[in-house]
Amino acid sequence: MFKHENFVEGQSIDMQDVIYQTTPVVTPFTTFAMARQVGATSPQVSWLTEEIDESSAKTMAEGADAPAYVQDTTGINDNYLEIFGATATVSNTAQASNATGINDLLAKQVSNKTKAMKMRIEDKLINGTKGFSNGKYTTGGILEQIDSAQQVTGSTFDQSAFEETLSALYHAGANDSMTVFLPASMKTQINNFEDVTFLARDGEIGFDTEVYSSVYGQVRFVLSEKVGADKLFVVNGDYLEMPTLIPFNGTPQPVSGSKQSVYLETQTGITLLNPKAAASFTVTTA
Repeated sequence: MFKHENFVEGQSIDMQDVIYQTTPVVTPFTTFAMARQVGATSPQVSWLTEEIDESSAKTMAEGADAPAYVQDTTGINDNYLEIFGATATVSNTAQASNATGINDLLAKQVSNKTKAMKMRIEDKLINGTKGFSNGKYTTGGILEQIDSAQQVTGSTFDQSAFEETLSALYHAGANDSMTVFLPASMKTQINNFEDVTFLARDGEIGFDTEVYSSVYGQVRFVLSEKVGADKLFVVNGDYLEMPTLIPFNGTPQPVSGSKQSVYLETQTGITLLNPKAAASFTVTTA
């Protein structure tokens, strides 16, 4: 419980387990990514990508000279880690009062602000735009990091369009573990494509999943309204990382007059290590 008599002002309290267990159904992508959390050493993270040029391998004639060296395509990607913060505050009068069903109002406020932060993180990890301006870092979401050739669009969402999206991961050799994040409206349409098998609730992640079998491999579905209407993305989670510079924590603030506060903060982002290990589909309108 966040009572000032239990903590020293300015003490940083690790709350990673709290945010992990908060609203897993409403924030499934963040919960999914947190299982792939890694430490960061700066607010800008960089990683290399390499595309193997298969033409560098030759069929050799007997006694032939060695083939010329062909360099594989190498690139560097980067992203910023965004600072997310919120302050939970209650008056000393409210904190000292007894509310039915609430034994600590400050702890309740901390819980509410944690939910608000995680919902904002969910939106940014999916839809964020990378940038730095006036000292503020904004993280690029996964939709921004997908290879442009795999950002599929179409006027109609049907089985052919869906499997075209899945085929992008197949041709990239990243279809061994595919998870689709999509709104309920699009999932309803997919239910009419083929029989979709319901799987038990994932005990570790905290949300229901279903599986769809296609010629490009099996797909798990997770409902995520933050993706937006008429839009979905599929990702191989093995290529996802969630670099974190400041782990989620709470810091009790000095008592100010007749109120108590706890500042909540984290600095994090998302990295798609292989831009071809994900694909998206968006319904376009004329």
